[in-house]
Amino acid sequence: MKTKLRTSSFYWDLLKMNLLPLILLTLVITTFSAARFAASMNTEAKNGLVNLCRTVNILFDSVYEGDYQIIREGDDIYLMKGPHRLNGDLAIVDHIKEQTGVDITIFCQDTRVLTTVQTEGDIRAVGTKANSRVVEDVIRDGHPQFYSSMMVEGVRYFSYYEPLYAADGTCIGMIFCGKPSEEVEGLVFISIIPIIVFGIVTMLVVSFVTLRFSNRLIAAIRKTESFLETIANGDLHTEFDQDVLARKDELGDMGRDLIRMQKSLQELVEQDILTGLYNRRSGENLLRQTCERYRKEEIPFCVAIGDIDHFKKVNDTYGHECGDVALAEISARIKEHMQGKGFVARWGGEEVLLVYHNARLDTAVSYMKELMEEIRAHRIRYGDTVLSITMTFGITEGNAGKVEHIVRDADTKLYEGKNSGRNRIVYETA
Repeated sequence: MKTKLRTSSFYWDLLKMNLLPLILLTLVITTFSAARFAASMNTEAKNGLVNLCRTVNILFDSVYEGDYQIIREGDDIYLMKGPHRLNGDLAIVDHIKEQTGVDITIFCQDTRVLTTVQTEGDIRAVGTKANSRVVEDVIRDGHPQFYSSMMVEGVRYFSYYEPLYAADGTCIGMIFCGKPSEEVEGLVFISIIPIIVFGIVTMLVVSFVTLRFSNRLIAAIRKTESFLETIANGDLHTEFDQDVLARKDELGDMGRDLIRMQKSLQELVEQDILTGLYNRRSGENLLRQTCERYRKEEIPFCVAIGDIDHFKKVNDTYGHECGDVALAEISARIKEHMQGKGFVARWGGEEVLLVYHNARLDTAVSYMKELMEEIRAHRIRYGDTVLSITMTFGITEGNAGKVEHIVRDADTKLYEGKNSGRNRIVYETA
């Protein structure tokens, strides 16, 4: 449980270090790009209104000659363009509204005399007043003004106002061009949707790639952790995951180092230093595993114990160093012989334990006869000394009984062979 929690903590830390900054960066870039694009769209819309307002002014100048002026008749006030009365002449403003979708208004002072703006009930807002702020900014100060959100008859407008001047330079009215802010904002939003979608898709792709990378990394770490835990529990033969070993990064290097460590531990814990064979403890464990397979799957096996003949005489005559050389060379021969057939362990002193896998007694005996010939033919050289070595073996067929009984049976046959002249194989015949 501690391992799982520790790995999970690392997993979330990894995601926070990699995924969150990428998501935040993507959000910032997307938001910034959308905001800049929206600002550009607003600027384009503003420039469009400015140009349209000037076009309206030029159009009126081309259609009607003369200067703008105001004429009062009783309580009525009229905006004139030369001799032409503009009040009620809707042809130009209606045509522009039809072509562009932009509302047009001509003010006489602060009062609408021509307009496409409608009040509730689809009534033109003729005779209504301009916003006091617009009057202050445009008519009194005499400066064109743009407003991104100006209330016009209860509706927010994206609007531009330009003053109208009489011949003496007096500001006597203004031209309004505008679109409801909702329409402009809607167009801007539709325009930035591709940017938002691109940002979301980018964020999802980055998240997917990061999650996949993190999951693969964590999986490799968990497999490494599991391998180490198994080794720590004493199983030195567990296999390391090949996917981790195939990685070309530091985790792959770590995995390959762990395999080398595993082999070193196996040699240190399981092997006899002098002979390179399994030590007795490892031999007992492997023999128990062989017996267990026999009980479950009935895979036949044979157990033999061998002893080098007159080994004490070799030590006494030529010295223990010579005896060690003889023991090491004979062990190497036996180990090579057992490859693909089973395993061999140093059982004690000059004794060895051989276990033949998937072999009946007659097959194992034929293997041992080949081994006996190889040992007899081998010459051991120590300085000027050349030695010939023989061995005696006792062999028995494995069964479902206790390991100790099987070994004892093989050991009894070994001593029968030693007592009857050595250099032989003793086994029971059918």
